[in-house]
Amino acid sequence: MKEHPQYGTRIPPEELELMRQVAAENSRGQRSDRYGQRRPMSGGPRPHGGPRGPVPYGDRGPSGPPRPYRDQRGPRPDRPYRGDRPDRGARGPSGPPGDRPYRDRGAHTGPAVDRRPGPGGPGPGGPGADRGPRHPRPQRPYRTGVQSAGEGPPRPSPAPEEPAFGRIRALLSGYQSTAAMLAAHSLGVFRHLHQRAQSLDDLTRAVGADRRGLEALLEALVGLGVVHRHGPTFVLPRDFAPYLVPGVDGDATGLIDAAPDLYLAWLDLGRAVREGTPRYRLSTDALLSGDPERPRRYVRSLHTGGREAARRLVELAPALPGTKLLDVAGGSGIYAAEYARRTPDLQATLFEIQPAIDTAREILRAEGLEDAIEYVPGDYRKDPLPGPVDTVLLSNVLQTESEENAVQLLRKAREALRPGGTLLIHGVMPEGTTAQSTAAAMAPLLFFMLFDAGRAYSLERVSEWLVQEGFGVRSSRPLGPPFHTRLLIATRLE
Repeated sequence: MKEHPQYGTRIPPEELELMRQVAAENSRGQRSDRYGQRRPMSGGPRPHGGPRGPVPYGDRGPSGPPRPYRDQRGPRPDRPYRGDRPDRGARGPSGPPGDRPYRDRGAHTGPAVDRRPGPGGPGPGGPGADRGPRHPRPQRPYRTGVQSAGEGPPRPSPAPEEPAFGRIRALLSGYQSTAAMLAAHSLGVFRHLHQRAQSLDDLTRAVGADRRGLEALLEALVGLGVVHRHGPTFVLPRDFAPYLVPGVDGDATGLIDAAPDLYLAWLDLGRAVREGTPRYRLSTDALLSGDPERPRRYVRSLHTGGREAARRLVELAPALPGTKLLDVAGGSGIYAAEYARRTPDLQATLFEIQPAIDTAREILRAEGLEDAIEYVPGDYRKDPLPGPVDTVLLSNVLQTESEENAVQLLRKAREALRPGGTLLIHGVMPEGTTAQSTAAAMAPLLFFMLFDAGRAYSLERVSEWLVQEGFGVRSSRPLGPPFHTRLLIATRLE
């Protein structure tokens, strides 16, 4: 027996059957191509390149360029269709697969195209008959970073880790940015740049500073993104002005005004940790007995961030029209004022110590909201809360007290609420093992530096207190950037 060009003397049975069929067709003159010119059947090793799995009949033989009749999508000029072969016969329209029109073997996503010759030539309608548009094969979209096909966003490339030295250097030099901001504020740089764009020489004369030193300071501020340079002039961005220039869009410069005292206090952090005492006390006793300017600076600093936080709170937990809201230890009163501004017929009350109320009136007067709320002086640690009310707001209060005082305040809040009333707790409340931002991670240290017994109580711990005091916890939602605080909503149970 003559050896097979691919299988040698070990020819598979299905290949032997194909050889017999080809020989029979050749003897009847129904085939023009020899067996050796056909591509081998699926399975078995390939003649070139080794095994690559099942390979269907395709457009090529074992080697050589594509056959032209495949590219032209026409029938084979020298080969009859399978359905017309006399040894197989014609099949009915509902018979086995032999009645299918001739089509390319392999993947085909468009509709079937009948190419059996009609009376006048190839195709159902004769020579040149329109067989319809050829439908292209759909292609998958190119996705960068996706390792496998499918839906979903591209997988981001991991950011390279910062070298250890670079990270340590950035942490240790962070004081430089703070010092540059405080120096520009004390010299009046922000105030003069807000009035108009100025050159270095003009600004040097306006603030009465050394030209070389001011040039270096302005370069640092440009690098920090606080000041913009336009040719030879420097400009303060309009969005930054309310927080850096007094009298612009209300009164929001309290944070930068209080920053120098806090900056000096943080330099003594090591001593505070060693002795276990805060370095810049802001507890109620300290505010009532110390420097009379300290309560004012503290309340104004809280108001800087409270303006935007109050807007977020009203969106997350709106009050009902015609109800009563009590803001306990609300500082500048901006939370109560924002609720009153956004809620029709709401009766909002600020319950604070007298020095804070005096500052709150001053701030809300600049905001145009002084008459939007009522003011009730008192100390929540010693006095009962005014009531009954429909909503009690505790914003950044629990974290400044010991656990005992915090639970006592929750008990007083329940007594002031009507049955079914709402308690809103806003502040830093870490949630389990969730990754925290840098600001949230620094919050416990901040409370330690400012308050005698302050802590960043976890969300789980505060929820336990609420259940213990007769509240039902409804929801907890973060305020979102740039804040790292949460809003916890609870209801007084019957």
